[in-house]
Amino acid sequence: MTGYEIKKLRVRQLLFLNGSILFFLAASYILQILIDITYSQMFIFLGIVTLIQSILGWVKRNSAKSIFPYIKQVAIYEKEKMGNEWSKQRTVGSIWTLLVSSILFFNAYFHSDSGEILKIEPMFLFFLTIAILALINISMIIHSRKVDGAQSPADFTGYTRNSNVRAIIFGACYAVLICVLILSLV
Repeated sequence: MTGYEIKKLRVRQLLFLNGSILFFLAASYILQILIDITYSQMFIFLGIVTLIQSILGWVKRNSAKSIFPYIKQVAIYEKEKMGNEWSKQRTVGSIWTLLVSSILFFNAYFHSDSGEILKIEPMFLFFLTIAILALINISMIIHSRKVDGAQSPADFTGYTRNSNVRAIIFGACYAVLICVLILSLV
């Protein structure tokens, strides 16, 4: 695969990822305007979605199949470049998704008695969307540069561990940012 083809695939991957995030955030915002959804219902729905995602990740963790051809091409390319570390990264990703699902179900349990209706402020959603897009794009660019710049699978020794440490640091910064944002809007 030439450098131009790889760059073209990476651009498509970023556009797809950003488009998906924007679509689902917009759909959830419109849905919460049209339908009264409680916090518990939201957490249950998100918990089910992430649980399904985790199960699918476990089932196809060694497969590069996708319904989108360019995502499949990226997965095949990364699997060839990363070697064994690719499967390890997919497995750890499924574990993280399962953990997030558990946290969402835990939140649903704690909000089950409140019956409080979910109302998202547009300004909060705007800043949340910007923060999510920035975090995901930065992570994707770091990952893409590492994969595209590697010469052999040996270059990925410890990559999953390092990327998880980076994700924890980004996640902690993101949590602090969200807390500051919530406190400033209250």
